[in-house]
Amino acid sequence: EAGGHPKSSSIKGQEPWELALLTKALYNNIATIGVPLFEDINYGIPFKINPGKKAEDVLLPTAEKTERAYELKHLHEIELQKNAAEQIQSLLKDKKIGLRRPLPPKK
Repeated sequence: EAGGHPKSSSIKGQEPWELALLTKALYNNIATIGVPLFEDINYGIPFKINPGKKAEDVLLPTAEKTERAYELKHLHEIELQKNAAEQIQSLLKDKKIGLRRPLPPKK
């Protein structure tokens, strides 16, 4: 090991030209999909960045509001589960499930 580099490649069974072909295929696939960043790099076309909201302009919800929203969501999920359980229970109430005919008496 010279300079801390291993003697063999860490990727077993791959030659440098295989890696080059994979890189070329990846680049071609990305270019085909039409990722704007790669097009801009290829052709030197400047792209416009739309100014967004600054972090200080965006009001984050308070801890109380966040907790209340979480609790409401949780209660809503519990209500949905309860309704589903009641619906299933009412459907199963009239049906005889799991019952089998009695065995004939032993002689």
